[in-house]
Amino acid sequence: MIQKQKKNMRQNQKKKLYLLIPVVIIIVIIIGYISTKNDMPNDGLKYNNNKSFVKKQKVNGIIFKNIKCSYDGKNSLISYTMINETKKKIYLNNYDIIVKDKNSVKITRIAAHVTQTLSPNESVEMANKVVGVDLTNAYYMELKLNTNKEKNE
Repeated sequence: MIQKQKKNMRQNQKKKLYLLIPVVIIIVIIIGYISTKNDMPNDGLKYNNNKSFVKKQKVNGIIFKNIKCSYDGKNSLISYTMINETKKKIYLNNYDIIVKDKNSVKITRIAAHVTQTLSPNESVEMANKVVGVDLTNAYYMELKLNTNKEKNE
């Protein structure tokens, strides 16, 4: 009789465990969903999170990183950090940003009109506004710099 009770107890424990496992899985999924939802900024902007677009790039000794692209319903804004990783000054004299879709078709060209000298290891925050274009689904950003190692004076 005691063995039968023990056997019934074990069966009841197994049933409870089988019921508990799906409940725990559902709770973990819900918590994961809520935490990722809270990671998104709630500022009314739409963001481009394509890894191929926001990845760090290096062009002519300058690193472009912390790339962000947002759309407010009318205009897009691309912001990034530029860092001179060389041991010499680099003179920036305008540059182009070519934005492409997933088929590598050009969406737009941004002509950044800037003349600035970046010393070694110096960084600068930049932003470019694109009027009337939603770039949140763009896949690639091609950077074409017009630089000189040192400004001709």
